[in-house]
Order: sequence, then structure tokens, then C-alpha cells
Amino acid sequence: MNIQSLLNEKVSTAMVAAGAPEGTPAAVRQSAKPQFGDYQANGVMGAAKSSDLTHVNLPKRFWMHSNSVR
Repeated sequence: MNIQSLLNEKVSTAMVAAGAPEGTPAAVRQSAKPQFGDYQANGVMGAAKSSDLTHVNLPKRFWMHSNSVR
């Protein structure tokens, strides 16, 4: 398993724990701008836009749950 696959799995788990629908893609990609980190999870904002949660609340909830996913 490569790092991008592992990140996709972990981000997907945290997204579901935060309230995103099961099966929502994490869409982890390598970042185009190194100053923002090595990878980015584009699926978090996409899930927020398509759910009942606001574009601010789901990412906040995701961040809280991402620290508990091992």
C-alpha cells in the first residue's frame, strides 16, 4: 500500500465519522503547491457541499475526527 492509498483510507474513515455519507470519496491528491503540504484531501469540501452540513462545519468535524483515526 502506498502513502496516497493509506491517506485515502484514513481520510474516508474520518469523513464518515464527521458525518459524510458512507462511500464519499476522500479524493486525496498530491498538492500542487508545496507550501500547503505534500497532500490535500479535496473530498472534504465536496462532501460538505453535497450534505446537510455547511462548508465550514463538516471540515471542522472532520478535523476533530481525523486525530482519532489510527
